[in-house]
Amino acid sequence: MKRFLHLAAFSVAGYAIAATVPSWPAPVRAQSQPIVSSQNVNFKPPNVTAPGNRQGGTHRGNGACPAGLSITPLVPVSNIGLTNSESPTFFVYVPQTSAKIEFTLLTENEDEVVYETAFKIDKPGIVGVKVPAAGKPKSVEVGKRYVWSFSMICDQNDRSADLVVKGWVQRIQPQPNLNRDLANPDPMTLVSVYAKNGIWYETITTLAQLRRQTPTDSRLTAQWTKLLESQGLESIADQPLVKSL
Repeated sequence: MKRFLHLAAFSVAGYAIAATVPSWPAPVRAQSQPIVSSQNVNFKPPNVTAPGNRQGGTHRGNGACPAGLSITPLVPVSNIGLTNSESPTFFVYVPQTSAKIEFTLLTENEDEVVYETAFKIDKPGIVGVKVPAAGKPKSVEVGKRYVWSFSMICDQNDRSADLVVKGWVQRIQPQPNLNRDLANPDPMTLVSVYAKNGIWYETITTLAQLRRQTPTDSRLTAQWTKLLESQGLESIADQPLVKSL
Protein backbone atom coordinates (compact mmCIF):
# COMPACT_ATOMS: atom_id res chain seq x y z
CA MET A 1 0.00 0.00 0.00
CA LYS A 2 2.86 2.37 0.84
CA ARG A 3 4.50 1.59 -2.50
CA PHE A 4 1.25 2.38 -4.30
CA LEU A 5 0.94 5.74 -2.52
CA HIS A 6 4.57 6.56 -3.34
CA LEU A 7 4.06 5.88 -7.06
CA ALA A 8 0.83 7.86 -7.10
CA ALA A 9 2.53 10.83 -5.49
CA PHE A 10 5.41 10.64 -8.01
CA SER A 11 2.89 10.53 -10.89
CA VAL A 12 1.03 13.60 -9.62
CA ALA A 13 4.29 15.51 -9.13
CA GLY A 14 5.43 14.60 -12.62
CA TYR A 15 2.16 15.82 -14.07
CA ALA A 16 2.47 19.12 -12.20
CA ILE A 17 5.98 19.68 -13.51
CA ALA A 18 4.97 18.84 -17.08
CA ALA A 19 2.05 21.23 -16.87
CA THR A 20 4.43 24.13 -16.19
CA VAL A 21 6.60 23.47 -19.30
CA PRO A 22 5.26 25.05 -22.50
CA SER A 23 4.99 22.86 -25.57
CA TRP A 24 7.70 23.29 -28.22
CA PRO A 25 6.68 25.02 -31.45
CA ALA A 26 6.53 23.03 -34.66
CA PRO A 27 9.94 22.80 -36.41
CA VAL A 28 10.64 25.46 -39.02
CA ARG A 29 11.12 24.22 -42.56
CA ALA A 30 14.60 24.70 -43.98
CA GLN A 31 13.44 26.45 -47.11
CA SER A 32 11.66 29.22 -45.21
CA GLN A 33 14.38 29.79 -42.58
CA PRO A 34 17.93 29.20 -43.84
CA ILE A 35 20.28 27.34 -41.54
CA VAL A 36 23.28 29.59 -41.16
CA SER A 37 25.14 28.61 -38.02
CA SER A 38 26.99 25.65 -39.56
CA GLN A 39 28.15 27.56 -42.65
CA ASN A 40 30.88 30.19 -42.91
CA VAL A 41 31.49 32.52 -45.82
CA ASN A 42 35.23 32.40 -46.43
CA PHE A 43 35.81 34.05 -49.78
CA LYS A 44 38.89 32.75 -51.56
CA PRO A 45 39.94 35.19 -54.29
CA PRO A 46 40.84 33.52 -57.60
CA ASN A 47 44.17 34.13 -59.27
CA VAL A 48 42.87 36.79 -61.64
CA THR A 49 43.56 40.51 -61.85
CA ALA A 50 42.22 43.46 -63.75
CA PRO A 51 43.43 47.01 -64.38
CA GLY A 52 41.92 50.08 -62.85
CA ASN A 53 40.74 51.10 -59.43
CA ARG A 54 37.34 50.27 -57.98
CA GLN A 55 37.25 53.61 -56.17
CA GLY A 56 36.22 56.64 -58.20
CA GLY A 57 37.40 59.12 -55.60
CA THR A 58 35.43 62.08 -54.31
CA HIS A 59 33.78 64.66 -56.52
CA ARG A 60 34.78 68.29 -56.76
CA GLY A 61 31.14 69.27 -56.34
CA ASN A 62 28.80 70.59 -58.98
CA GLY A 63 25.26 70.12 -60.21
CA ALA A 64 23.44 67.38 -58.29
CA CYS A 65 26.62 66.18 -56.58
CA PRO A 66 27.83 68.03 -53.46
CA ALA A 67 31.57 68.16 -52.85
CA GLY A 68 32.97 65.03 -51.23
CA LEU A 69 30.28 62.69 -52.57
CA SER A 70 31.41 59.20 -53.59
CA ILE A 71 29.95 55.85 -54.68
CA THR A 72 31.41 52.43 -53.90
CA PRO A 73 31.01 49.27 -55.98
CA LEU A 74 30.91 45.95 -54.15
CA VAL A 75 33.74 44.16 -55.93
CA PRO A 76 36.86 42.30 -54.71
CA VAL A 77 40.15 44.06 -54.06
CA SER A 78 41.43 42.70 -57.39
CA ASN A 79 38.72 44.81 -59.12
CA ILE A 80 37.45 41.73 -60.96
CA GLY A 81 34.91 39.12 -59.93
CA LEU A 82 33.98 35.75 -61.38
CA THR A 83 30.45 34.65 -62.23
CA ASN A 84 28.91 31.43 -63.51
CA SER A 85 25.74 33.16 -64.66
CA GLU A 86 24.75 34.75 -67.95
CA SER A 87 22.82 37.34 -65.94
CA PRO A 88 24.92 38.35 -62.91
CA THR A 89 23.93 41.02 -60.42
CA PHE A 90 26.19 43.99 -59.64
CA PHE A 91 26.03 45.93 -56.40
CA VAL A 92 26.96 49.51 -55.58
CA TYR A 93 26.64 51.71 -52.52
CA VAL A 94 25.01 55.05 -53.32
CA PRO A 95 24.85 57.87 -50.73
CA GLN A 96 21.92 60.26 -50.43
CA THR A 97 21.71 62.08 -53.75
CA SER A 98 19.25 63.43 -56.28
CA ALA A 99 21.59 62.49 -59.13
CA LYS A 100 20.71 59.72 -61.56
CA ILE A 101 22.92 56.61 -61.48
CA GLU A 102 23.76 54.88 -64.74
CA PHE A 103 24.97 51.28 -64.98
CA THR A 104 26.74 50.08 -68.14
CA LEU A 105 28.15 46.68 -69.06
CA LEU A 106 30.59 46.66 -71.97
CA THR A 107 32.66 44.09 -73.83
CA GLU A 108 36.30 43.78 -72.79
CA ASN A 109 37.54 46.38 -75.28
CA GLU A 110 34.71 48.74 -74.26
CA ASP A 111 33.56 48.96 -77.86
CA GLU A 112 30.12 47.35 -77.49
CA VAL A 113 27.35 47.87 -74.96
CA VAL A 114 25.94 44.62 -73.55
CA TYR A 115 23.46 46.22 -71.16
CA GLU A 116 22.72 49.60 -69.65
CA THR A 117 20.13 51.05 -67.34
CA ALA A 118 19.65 54.11 -65.12
CA PHE A 119 17.91 54.66 -61.80
CA LYS A 120 17.47 57.00 -58.85
CA ILE A 121 17.34 56.20 -55.16
CA ASP A 122 15.01 57.43 -52.42
CA LYS A 123 17.46 56.83 -49.60
CA PRO A 124 21.14 55.88 -49.30
CA GLY A 125 22.09 52.23 -49.40
CA ILE A 126 23.27 49.29 -51.50
CA VAL A 127 21.59 48.76 -54.86
CA GLY A 128 21.69 45.59 -56.95
CA VAL A 129 21.44 45.70 -60.75
CA LYS A 130 20.77 42.41 -62.56
CA VAL A 131 21.71 41.90 -66.20
CA PRO A 132 18.76 40.37 -68.13
CA ALA A 133 18.87 36.67 -68.89
CA ALA A 134 19.01 34.97 -72.30
CA GLY A 135 16.57 36.13 -74.94
CA LYS A 136 18.10 39.58 -75.06
CA PRO A 137 20.29 40.64 -78.00
CA LYS A 138 23.45 40.09 -75.93
CA SER A 139 24.41 38.18 -72.81
CA VAL A 140 27.46 37.43 -70.66
CA GLU A 141 29.34 34.63 -72.40
CA VAL A 142 31.54 31.92 -70.90
CA GLY A 143 35.28 32.62 -71.02
CA LYS A 144 34.93 36.32 -71.77
CA ARG A 145 35.69 39.39 -69.70
CA TYR A 146 33.48 42.44 -69.49
CA VAL A 147 33.88 45.94 -68.11
CA TRP A 148 31.11 47.47 -66.03
CA SER A 149 30.67 50.96 -64.63
CA PHE A 150 28.42 52.91 -62.31
CA SER A 151 28.23 56.60 -63.15
CA MET A 152 26.69 59.29 -60.98
CA ILE A 153 25.37 61.89 -63.42
CA CYS A 154 26.11 65.15 -61.66
CA ASP A 155 25.36 67.42 -64.62
CA GLN A 156 23.16 66.12 -67.41
CA ASN A 157 24.61 68.71 -69.78
CA ASP A 158 28.22 67.86 -68.99
CA ARG A 159 28.83 64.12 -68.80
CA SER A 160 32.56 64.70 -68.32
CA ALA A 161 31.60 65.73 -64.79
CA ASP A 162 30.23 62.24 -64.00
CA LEU A 163 31.54 60.45 -60.94
CA VAL A 164 32.48 57.00 -62.31
CA VAL A 165 33.64 53.70 -60.79
CA LYS A 166 34.64 50.73 -62.92
CA GLY A 167 35.27 47.03 -62.48
CA TRP A 168 35.45 43.73 -64.34
CA VAL A 169 33.56 40.48 -64.53
CA GLN A 170 34.52 37.18 -66.13
CA ARG A 171 32.14 34.28 -66.67
CA ILE A 172 33.45 30.78 -66.03
CA GLN A 173 32.19 27.30 -66.84
CA PRO A 174 31.96 25.28 -63.58
CA GLN A 175 33.71 21.90 -63.55
CA PRO A 176 31.58 18.77 -62.89
CA ASN A 177 32.58 18.55 -59.22
CA LEU A 178 31.59 22.19 -58.67
CA ASN A 179 28.27 21.60 -60.42
CA ARG A 180 27.62 18.73 -58.01
CA ASP A 181 28.28 20.99 -55.05
CA LEU A 182 26.00 23.67 -56.49
CA ALA A 183 23.16 21.15 -56.71
CA ASN A 184 22.76 21.41 -52.92
CA PRO A 185 19.37 23.00 -52.14
CA ASP A 186 20.50 24.72 -48.93
CA PRO A 187 21.13 28.41 -49.78
CA MET A 188 23.84 28.99 -47.17
CA THR A 189 25.70 25.92 -48.39
CA LEU A 190 25.60 27.47 -51.86
CA VAL A 191 27.01 30.74 -50.51
CA SER A 192 29.85 28.80 -48.91
CA VAL A 193 30.54 26.85 -52.13
CA TYR A 194 30.57 30.01 -54.24
CA ALA A 195 32.88 31.74 -51.76
CA LYS A 196 35.47 28.98 -51.47
CA ASN A 197 35.60 28.74 -55.28
CA GLY A 198 36.12 32.48 -55.67
CA ILE A 199 32.84 33.12 -57.51
CA TRP A 200 32.22 36.62 -56.23
CA TYR A 201 29.02 37.73 -57.90
CA GLU A 202 26.97 34.68 -56.91
CA THR A 203 28.44 34.73 -53.39
CA ILE A 204 27.29 38.27 -52.72
CA THR A 205 24.03 37.94 -54.68
CA THR A 206 22.87 34.80 -52.87
CA LEU A 207 23.79 36.26 -49.49
CA ALA A 208 21.98 39.51 -50.33
CA GLN A 209 18.86 37.54 -51.27
CA LEU A 210 18.93 35.75 -47.91
CA ARG A 211 19.32 39.06 -46.08
CA ARG A 212 16.32 40.48 -47.90
CA GLN A 213 14.26 37.44 -46.87
CA THR A 214 15.28 37.60 -43.19
CA PRO A 215 16.66 41.11 -42.53
CA THR A 216 16.68 40.66 -38.74
CA ASP A 217 18.83 37.51 -38.79
CA SER A 218 21.97 38.54 -36.91
CA ARG A 219 23.91 35.52 -38.23
CA LEU A 220 23.31 36.59 -41.83
CA THR A 221 24.36 40.13 -40.95
CA ALA A 222 27.58 38.80 -39.44
CA GLN A 223 28.34 36.74 -42.56
CA TRP A 224 27.63 39.73 -44.81
CA THR A 225 29.91 41.95 -42.73
CA LYS A 226 32.66 39.34 -42.77
CA LEU A 227 32.47 38.99 -46.56
CA LEU A 228 32.67 42.72 -47.21
CA GLU A 229 35.42 43.30 -44.66
CA SER A 230 37.51 40.56 -46.29
CA GLN A 231 37.61 42.68 -49.45
CA GLY A 232 38.25 46.04 -47.80
CA LEU A 233 34.61 47.16 -47.93
CA GLU A 234 34.13 47.57 -44.18
CA SER A 235 33.11 51.24 -44.58
CA ILE A 236 29.82 50.19 -46.21
CA ALA A 237 29.29 46.80 -44.54
CA ASP A 238 26.51 48.16 -42.32
CA GLN A 239 24.62 49.94 -45.09
CA PRO A 240 21.12 48.64 -45.90
CA LEU A 241 20.05 46.88 -49.09
CA VAL A 242 17.64 49.44 -50.50
CA LYS A 243 16.85 48.49 -54.06
CA SER A 244 17.11 45.71 -56.61
CA LEU A 245 16.69 46.25 -60.34
